[in-house]
Amino acid sequence: MTRASLSLLSAMLLLPLTGCDLNVTDPDIITPDNLGGASALPTIRAAAIGDFALSYAESGADGSSGTEGIVTMGGLLGDEFINSETFPTRIEIDRRSTQVTNGTLAGWFRTVSRARRSAEFAAGRFRALADTTTDTGLSEMLSLAGYTYLWFAENWCSGVPFTTINPDGSLTYGQPLTTQQMFDTAANRFTQALNAANALNLTGSAAAAKTRMIGLAKVGLGRTLLNQANFAGAQAAVSGVATSFVYTIQHSETSTRENNGVFVATVVSQRYSVADREGINGLAYRTAGDTRVPFIRSATGNGNGFDNITPQWNPRRYSDRKSPIPLATGAEARLIEAEVFLQAGDTVGFRATHDSLRAKAPTYFNAPDPTVPPIAAMGPLPRFDTLSVAGRQDLHFKEREFWLWLTAHRLGDLRRLARAPYNRPPESVFPSGPYFKGGVYGTDYNFPVPFDETNNPNFAKCIDRNP
Repeated sequence: MTRASLSLLSAMLLLPLTGCDLNVTDPDIITPDNLGGASALPTIRAAAIGDFALSYAESGADGSSGTEGIVTMGGLLGDEFINSETFPTRIEIDRRSTQVTNGTLAGWFRTVSRARRSAEFAAGRFRALADTTTDTGLSEMLSLAGYTYLWFAENWCSGVPFTTINPDGSLTYGQPLTTQQMFDTAANRFTQALNAANALNLTGSAAAAKTRMIGLAKVGLGRTLLNQANFAGAQAAVSGVATSFVYTIQHSETSTRENNGVFVATVVSQRYSVADREGINGLAYRTAGDTRVPFIRSATGNGNGFDNITPQWNPRRYSDRKSPIPLATGAEARLIEAEVFLQAGDTVGFRATHDSLRAKAPTYFNAPDPTVPPIAAMGPLPRFDTLSVAGRQDLHFKEREFWLWLTAHRLGDLRRLARAPYNRPPESVFPSGPYFKGGVYGTDYNFPVPFDETNNPNFAKCIDRNP
């Protein structure tokens, strides 16, 4: 094991574990003689999952010092959350006017970058050390790496650079990748993950693990291709994924790092409040009366957030610090198929696909708190015979959001609506007009690469900030 690899892994291992039951012995005591062997793989996997979980759901530290994640930051720039605290860096994000010197942005960019490096490092170690015909680690780590590239493409501007760490400890500064190149890279990782999963020789009770890895890679690939408006490819990618399939990111109460940070940031720290028709264009999350979007007014103090002014509406999908968060689901596979039918003008297939979900909601979207009512059977879609093409699109994207609420999909969907084939004017999609904390909404459709990245001689600024 090289010094550079040891340094990277040591940094990874300072982080607590999240995810599945990993059965790791003494994860904090790693010596050079066991880093190079297969015995280190469970710990490497645990470290990668820990970094990934942090980038997805953020930490459970107090809101003033926590590490932001994709769910809250994407939801804040989109229309899922409004800011209910006082930090100017996060108010910038909510107002769609984020500066490249924004400290929250810089920390969050590093968190997702760390998750990418950890997953890629872990995939390399599994490829080198594991029996890839029986060990699911390679496929899983490739899929997690794919999700990080997907998140960069969905959430950031065009022109994100990706730096790699060389075996001697030096850095190779990456060239900026366009949004499409980031999607291509994500698709490459998911394709590799799917190939690795299909190559697994697992039978009996172990076959379920293979199916799970296939589902993870397929849903990630389908989501990526949908972003690229490759509808036929997206449909083919998710074919065969059962609606009951789910891959979750686990959380625990062991440490703040392992907490569900979405729960902590909203219910405990009260930094973000559930939005309702934000900036005119936002969805009616609270007033829709939909059981897929459970929320409650805060019972703390005067019922307002940390700023003591903004009404605090707490989401209840994640009801405690240990609530898991779905990453990839069979419901998303069905929603991808429904959008393909929509594009093809197949109203029969479109309705039938949506109605199948509405008739029997997958249980993985229910809150673990038994006091939160489970998602009720909703009956068929409202009649849409008289709706325009745009009206049917609105109906579909609303269904997508209510099913996938607080799973880091909404910002990507808003951006897709502003691109071909939908071609909506961006200001008709994103929150716009007067901002409730003063001033007006800006014109951010994504996040800029933070100023810190100008240390990379290949990078100066975003190529563009287009949707």
